[in-house]
Amino acid sequence: MRKKFIVFIGLIIWGKILFSQDALFTQYQYSPLYLNPALTGGSRNNLRITGLTKMQWFNLYKPFKFINAAADISFYDNDQRNIANLGFMANHSSKGGLNNTSISGLFSRNFVESSGFAKWYLSLGLQAGYNFSSVNPNGFVFLDQLDQNGITGGMSQIDLFSTTTSKNYFDMSAGFVFNWTSFMIGAAVHHLNEPLTSFNGKSEDSKLPRKVTGHFSYLLERDFFDLKPTLIVQIQGPSTTMMLGVIVDFKEYPVSINLFYRNNIGLQYNNALSVGISWKLKKPTTVYSDYELDNDVNFGLSHDSEINKPGLNTTFGSLEFGVNKNIELMSSVCPDRNTVHFIYPWMFYQ
Repeated sequence: MRKKFIVFIGLIIWGKILFSQDALFTQYQYSPLYLNPALTGGSRNNLRITGLTKMQWFNLYKPFKFINAAADISFYDNDQRNIANLGFMANHSSKGGLNNTSISGLFSRNFVESSGFAKWYLSLGLQAGYNFSSVNPNGFVFLDQLDQNGITGGMSQIDLFSTTTSKNYFDMSAGFVFNWTSFMIGAAVHHLNEPLTSFNGKSEDSKLPRKVTGHFSYLLERDFFDLKPTLIVQIQGPSTTMMLGVIVDFKEYPVSINLFYRNNIGLQYNNALSVGISWKLKKPTTVYSDYELDNDVNFGLSHDSEINKPGLNTTFGSLEFGVNKNIELMSSVCPDRNTVHFIYPWMFYQ
């Protein structure tokens, strides 16, 4: 009961902040379209299906849960020039009595250097969708339902959700990705229209702040493994976070290791270390080689551990599980992405 009491009080105090901030995923390689709409169509094959789920602070009563699912496909002409990339993405989150579901469509277009030894790749992306939010008032405990002994069990007289318990709104985002030799840089702005999220009418204070994302990756190839360091910075309203780390991708083994550190810029709160591992399911080929070079499915599992506040002993950290499926369609038209001279975005994180 004491744990339930603490969590509900926290939701009352920080409910508006939680509702107005997007989920933070550590395993961005399993949610690339969520990171940047310009990553639509930047997969290993021309059809990709991804999914990622996160349970944050699973030691708490009713932990926060997040789900991201997406699919994107690329279209080319007979000269293997990109015509368009289309994507679909769905997100769902539950935070105590708050539930949020969004459905989006994505469009991007890829451009590459015209010479046979192209060194650069550019993608421009747009995202548009609709969001459905709801609240269960029974999932909250208000101040007039508390006394010195805890929860009284009486009915609340606070009419916070008397007008409506649902809120729907339109949302838009845009971004770009640019690759040059072994570097990738990208940026995205989510919630361009800053939709109103209030359950009680229109209020300027209830605008969903724009989320500005900048990310930078590098590909360092070695004989037995590839190192893929990445920096991601996100700014949304009063929140500014940074994630810095590296993916170690072993070439001769179907596994990669992820090591990341995440914090707010002030280095005071939400400091976390993340350790993850991905398995690459590959098909046997010959007696001389245990696995094919091109894997079809990746699975990933990671754990985030808070260093100081609120602390690992309080929350038990966060868990993420992701999956990535690549499917080759229209192979006669789609370019061979393992032999092209420019680097596709997937090479920086898969």
